[in-house]
Amino acid sequence: MNITDQKYQEIVDYISGELSNVDRKSMQAWINTSDMNRKTYEKILKDSLFLRWSLKSKQIDTKYELKKFENRINSRVRFISWVAIAAGVILVLSLSVPYLWNQYQSNKELVASTAPIQPGKKGAQLILSNGNSFDIEDQDQEIKEKDGSVIQLDSKTGLEYSKSNTKSTKLIYNTLKTARGNEMNVKLADGTFVWLNADSELRFPINFTGKKRQVYLKGEAYFDVAPDKEKAFIVTSYNQQVKVYGTEFCVSAYNQDEIKTILVEGSVGLKAGNNDVETKLNPGELGLANSKTGKVEVKQVNVRPYIAWKDGDFVFENQSLEEIMYRLERWYNVKIFYMNEECKDYRFSGDIERYTDVRRLLYLIQETSNAKFEINNNTIVVMTK
Repeated sequence: MNITDQKYQEIVDYISGELSNVDRKSMQAWINTSDMNRKTYEKILKDSLFLRWSLKSKQIDTKYELKKFENRINSRVRFISWVAIAAGVILVLSLSVPYLWNQYQSNKELVASTAPIQPGKKGAQLILSNGNSFDIEDQDQEIKEKDGSVIQLDSKTGLEYSKSNTKSTKLIYNTLKTARGNEMNVKLADGTFVWLNADSELRFPINFTGKKRQVYLKGEAYFDVAPDKEKAFIVTSYNQQVKVYGTEFCVSAYNQDEIKTILVEGSVGLKAGNNDVETKLNPGELGLANSKTGKVEVKQVNVRPYIAWKDGDFVFENQSLEEIMYRLERWYNVKIFYMNEECKDYRFSGDIERYTDVRRLLYLIQETSNAKFEINNNTIVVMTK
């Protein structure tokens, strides 16, 4: 690939939509003149999409990504000054969302699909203390528990529990379950808000009595805990406990060998396994616990990739394709099949809406890597190009 600085800049301008109609037609003609020209254009387009995809994440190392972009240009390309690269990057970063969407719309057939796969939506199963269950989807109603507590079911806003005036000290539990492809949020009787991710289960008292507020989680949930200095709020997942008094945090407990607790605000203490030692987390820290061994590892992280799901986004920060596909598997309720094991180790950074067509996300990954996807009914097949 041997092009001049001027031609490189014209290609970048074409990609970013900066060319006039005359120059745009001239560039299209140049691209179609030969296979070499088309390959040159596709190479720069792929690098541009890669940069746009990578730099959309917050707190990204821009200098590192600029250097990586420069290195990705084929070594046979004539030397391009750093100023030219930087100018190109500015134009690439100005790529609009509509432009990227148009690129996807015109090329989405590249992700072969036998049928569309819909993103997840609000929905859950509520199990009362007497065993009766209700499917929460596209319906609004009130339910009364045996102690007189009122539960408001709203398909759009979620569940809301009213504090009961009962003097009973007996705990009455409800269970909220989300299947793959569903999510739900609930306001507990103490005012705590919980966002429950797909393929998760939360067991909780309809009213908190006694000296603590304890709930039980399998899967993933984000908690915004109502302050109460007299009653600690405790989240138990397998054999791990998170103890708080009023704060925001996320717990991911899909795997008891690797339970993740991410603290957004306040302070929490972790206990895992039979270990009585409490490990404190500060805001911006991740506690990685093994509930079998009791070991807790703490590290500083960018919290957004761990909590963006509750705000309707997928955020990946140097994540392996295998980790990304696990998340898609739960949210889109699909199966994943790998034709090539090496695909699992490809790593990506990016930020995209969670409610988008899965083909859009796969397109971005496919256009910026050696991975290729096919959708066969409810299965995403992953392979190398």
